[in-house]
Amino acid sequence: MTSSALPSRKTGQRPSGSPTQPGRAWHHVVAGAGALAAVASFAAGSVPLPIFEAFDGNSIVAVAAFVAAWAGGAWVIGSARRSARPVFAWAIPFGILFALAELAGVSLLRGEADLALLLHPSAWAAVHLLGVAYAATMLVALVLLLADRGDEDRGAEGLEPTRGRLAILGRGRGRDRWILVAATFGATLLARVPYLAVWWPGLIFFDTYRSLSYARGIMPWDAYEPVGHSLLIAGWNGVWQFFGWSDATALAVASTVQLLSSTAAFTFVLVRLAAWGVERRVWGFALAWVALVPVLSLSSITVVKDIPFMSAFLVLAVTIVDLSRGARTQRAAPWMWWTLAISAIAVAVLRSNGVYVVLLALPLLFIPLRHEWKRLLLASAAVVVAIAAYLGPLAAAMGVGPGPKTEMWSIPLQQIARIALDHHDELSAEDRAFVDSIFTTWTVDEVGEHYIPQFADPIKLDAREKWEDTTTTEFLGGWARLVGEYPVSAVVATLGNTVGYWAPGAPSYDGLVAESHNDVRTISLDIPDRDDERTGVQRYLHENGLVGYFNTTASLDVPVLGQAMSPGTVTWAWLLTLMIVVRRRTWRRLALYIPIGVLMLTFLAGPVSGGMRYMLVFVAALPIAVGLASLGRRGAEDPTAGAGDRDDETGVPGRLV
Repeated sequence: MTSSALPSRKTGQRPSGSPTQPGRAWHHVVAGAGALAAVASFAAGSVPLPIFEAFDGNSIVAVAAFVAAWAGGAWVIGSARRSARPVFAWAIPFGILFALAELAGVSLLRGEADLALLLHPSAWAAVHLLGVAYAATMLVALVLLLADRGDEDRGAEGLEPTRGRLAILGRGRGRDRWILVAATFGATLLARVPYLAVWWPGLIFFDTYRSLSYARGIMPWDAYEPVGHSLLIAGWNGVWQFFGWSDATALAVASTVQLLSSTAAFTFVLVRLAAWGVERRVWGFALAWVALVPVLSLSSITVVKDIPFMSAFLVLAVTIVDLSRGARTQRAAPWMWWTLAISAIAVAVLRSNGVYVVLLALPLLFIPLRHEWKRLLLASAAVVVAIAAYLGPLAAAMGVGPGPKTEMWSIPLQQIARIALDHHDELSAEDRAFVDSIFTTWTVDEVGEHYIPQFADPIKLDAREKWEDTTTTEFLGGWARLVGEYPVSAVVATLGNTVGYWAPGAPSYDGLVAESHNDVRTISLDIPDRDDERTGVQRYLHENGLVGYFNTTASLDVPVLGQAMSPGTVTWAWLLTLMIVVRRRTWRRLALYIPIGVLMLTFLAGPVSGGMRYMLVFVAALPIAVGLASLGRRGAEDPTAGAGDRDDETGVPGRLV
């Protein structure tokens, strides 16, 4: 392999072929112009103003940032020019798309909720777009250069990334390994326990009361809530009543069980990352992420369907990666197939969209896992039979009724409402009659007043009562006619209903639960809720506005952790890891992105834009994607196995552990 563009760790010297002085001057000109645009865009903020007014009041901080960005950009440009692999051919398109998404997000998240900043550009918008594109391009280029350096270090110098305790944790045997597994579990749990102590006895979310009402016979069972999670709640309620626990004790038990089970899932991720041979710093990032990101810890003590679903998805994702990394001449260990089947079934039953994720992802997995097609076929058959039994005989035996049909039509209903808002005076008599036939309380002239771009619940709830009066064919026919007549409004409605998932830095629409819901579905629990007087640390957090960091745009001001609370930023982090995998042409590793991609599609069709509960899987599983992207074309060799456990692209025989 050719020499690295970065200094060698061994000699500290750059490779031959250093650029000439004119080349360095060109680097500095481009870097200076880009740094100026980047600093100007950030100094101007995210609120469109006249250009000179936006830049008024700049400080010495902006000058220092400009110098740093200039020097750093020149270094990245020079290093990329000497790189043996294309860098900017990948970084520039990524940076441009990132900047376009960011500016579109700024535009859609304003009160007008439109694309005016893109469709009617101003000097402010042009500077903002150029600055963000440059900053994103430089950051991506730096990541690619570091990834290439890691590849060359592993290939040329034969570095072994997993040594000592990390190697034992991933691939060791016996007592020493289990001690390290227990230590990993304990360290992760220790960082998360304070959340349970502060919010004791835990938190319970609004949706969970519907499942609790099923268990107590208050409401008939239906598929509005996933039956699998409702069964968990019914089991919890049964134990609660059998032992005669107080409400607070029962909630504490449920919260503790969720905390322990999610910590176990994170420990499984960390153990398998070590088994793959990731470097210590990557493994350390993964540990810090799952232990310290507040989104994960606070959610884990909230009794709601999203937490067990998250844990099951983590196990499924890791197992898929394990299977995809197996060489064509090897057979995966039997536990991997059992784990794949069980975790896939759990994903399908613990959230309503989990069924679609599993049934759509399994056929696609045959492409990257075709070398194990027979075993994948057996595992898939077992999963399909279990899902069929879950949706059929089990639901019938329990008398589970169908859920509201409008749940799956959030995007079309939002498009109709947006068209009514923008064009109600222009609609034909036929179109007006169609819109009136869809909604119960509001007329075609009123429905637009209740349209919320990022939240479909008001629209879909009003349409629910009249849904039985219109067939699906009639609905789709009228919807298609409206969209064909007013495509711009339909596109804006779609983007507005999904912006939280793809706009960098977009805040979560609903944030996280920081107080228990209560008095829901005629159920009133004797637990602390939002109406009770707070005490101790929780009171301090509320009185000083610190809880807002879990729920509002204020969280974005916190470096690193704040961005971890932005669903849009997390999505782009996933896209960056995907680009690294594609750039290396390690095609079978794309298996990880199949279920996560299908899951994102279900979110984009859902009622909430950028819901943090929905995005928990993406936040929790990010270390898996980073770990996979950090591996070069070769996986680390298993030091405990004679033939080794190499990555899929090597084809070297060995055994998978």
